[in-house]
Amino acid sequence: MILKKIKPPSEGLSALEAPWLVAYHSIGSLIQRRALPHFEEFGVTLQRAGFKISLLSYVSLMMFFSGISLVTSFAITSVVAILFGTPIVLSLIYAVGVAIFGSLLVFAALYFVPSLLATTRKRKIDLELPFVTTHMSILAAAGIPPTRMFKMLEDSITTPEIASESNEIVRDVEILGDDIITALEKERHRSPSPRFNELLEGLVATIRSGGNTRSFLLDATNTIMDYRRVAAKQLVEMLAAFAEVYVELLVVFPLLIIVMFSVMALIGNGLGGFSITTMMVFVSYLIIPLCAVAVLVMLDGILVDE
Repeated sequence: MILKKIKPPSEGLSALEAPWLVAYHSIGSLIQRRALPHFEEFGVTLQRAGFKISLLSYVSLMMFFSGISLVTSFAITSVVAILFGTPIVLSLIYAVGVAIFGSLLVFAALYFVPSLLATTRKRKIDLELPFVTTHMSILAAAGIPPTRMFKMLEDSITTPEIASESNEIVRDVEILGDDIITALEKERHRSPSPRFNELLEGLVATIRSGGNTRSFLLDATNTIMDYRRVAAKQLVEMLAAFAEVYVELLVVFPLLIIVMFSVMALIGNGLGGFSITTMMVFVSYLIIPLCAVAVLVMLDGILVDE
């Protein structure tokens, strides 16, 4: 019998498919000794964001790309500045400033992306939760045990985020050999949604005490639906406030500015060295579109895709 060598999942992946592997092999040992102890709490954020890589690999990725940004920004800025006739010393000063800024920008982007993804996952889980608890209460009424409940939930297409959470629970039970209580406790620390955490905590307490799982899930469903009704009412009030902001920022403000500039054009030639026409163009084609984008970004932050 010929035994074939089984390749690990990471083997055979290109640098574009798994850049964290390149970073890990390049500076992973250094990061583990020097920087990793300062990012212990960041590992929880990675888990809540749904990242399937280790903390060491991701921290190595952040440091690796920050270093690359530092070197490339310095080289490009210095070359461009010299080509435009800037003195060498001044070019180097510019290059150092741009390099440091670019490196910090890359590091900050990679650092805050997991938090943003965790927040997005939290919103989606909270949106799916009422349907899942209703489904679970029906399964509990049929006498299905909790492990099998989550086994059935992991194949759900309509609730993909909680299906992913259920997949983690089933993996811990069937592959890692944990009991259902231990698996639920682990998932409670990994999940970004406090509502889902409360559901898992109550389910653990019910299983330990030998309580009625169906009654608990029905009560949890009613509680979550009450919360959704309150949240919907708050959302309507917030949208009303945003409507007022939109009218004042993108309707009233441009009209006042244009009227003010028209009056200034009658009594003077310009302001601060700029002509009135230039200032009108600046407001119309830059300030107003930026305000509109800001309103859209704020709306996107409070709305969840249904």
